Amino acid sequence: MPVWRPPAIFARMDRHDGSVVYIVDDDASLRRSLRNLLRSVGFRVEMFESAEAFLEANHRLATGCLVLDLRMPGMGGLELLSHLKAVHSPHPVIVLTGHGNDDARQQCLRAGAIAFLEKPFASDDLVAAVARGMSMVGFSDVAHDALGDRSIQFAGGSLDKHRHICAFFNGADEEHRVLRSFVKDGIDAGERGFHIVGPAEKDDHLQWLRNEGIDVEQAMSTGQLEVLPWHEAYLRGDRFEQDAMLALVEEMLRSNEAAGYPLTRIVAHMEWALLDKRGVDDLVEYETRANFVLPRYASPVICTYDLSKFSATVVMDVLRTHPMVIVGGVLQENPFFVPPDQFLLEIRARSSERKNAGIAS
Repeated sequence: MPVWRPPAIFARMDRHDGSVVYIVDDDASLRRSLRNLLRSVGFRVEMFESAEAFLEANHRLATGCLVLDLRMPGMGGLELLSHLKAVHSPHPVIVLTGHGNDDARQQCLRAGAIAFLEKPFASDDLVAAVARGMSMVGFSDVAHDALGDRSIQFAGGSLDKHRHICAFFNGADEEHRVLRSFVKDGIDAGERGFHIVGPAEKDDHLQWLRNEGIDVEQAMSTGQLEVLPWHEAYLRGDRFEQDAMLALVEEMLRSNEAAGYPLTRIVAHMEWALLDKRGVDDLVEYETRANFVLPRYASPVICTYDLSKFSATVVMDVLRTHPMVIVGGVLQENPFFVPPDQFLLEIRARSSERKNAGIAS
């Protein structure tokens, strides 16, 4: 394994949060090399020589990031990965293999792996993957602690762990009827409301809130309610930039505690993606990447889509990027949800196919 010097960002990260990296590999020399690498950047490490040894100890282990060899005697890495998914294990899993191919990669990602690294891999790639896995552990725990036993009830369902929702409606009347309690209950409970709507519908949206008994002027003057048009959020600079929008959402969610609000309930109208603006074709990738950010926070985010305006292809892709869905006016867990790492691979494969088709033509 090549000598690796950690970038400054890793030296500044606080690893003393109780989380551990668990290395499961039958190769003793590789286990030691991985341990030394990860310890050098401040991670706590525990090693296991087999999947069976890890499972035997799992009952006593704190939530941490698992670095897993794909091919081992006895229970293999994919079998262990599938088992952990079946029992809803909280450990993010990174798969290592010297026998990688596209089929193995897809199988592991479908089984819940957050990364798939082929040997020999770059040390910084592994450290970056572990850092991302640890951030998922840490932030998910923080969000879970903030939630406690408190779920959000509306639309005939319950929001618990997963709080990124796509909502499909046939017009504003259905949206208002279904989301009434979600919006009003939050304001009544002292939570913050953050809504993003089309500029032409902002006045009607504010009037709907007034009709539901919300003192809009008072809530907006104190900062409890904010209603932005698309050009002040998704389309700043008259274009859509994924990174800028994700940063805006995260900045707003981080400010909850400082502003004195337990949660922010977000409602975002997504028809901006139908406009002729640069970057709007990145809608599905943005929705997928949001799943790396939103689980860190307890605040719910509802992305609304008017079914009369979006194509069936876009609707199906959007559906696959949200762990929760509102359809037919009912909130439910989404059986079609695809984890972001897996869906990003699919998006990149599509892009590559389009480029190759363009070259061929």
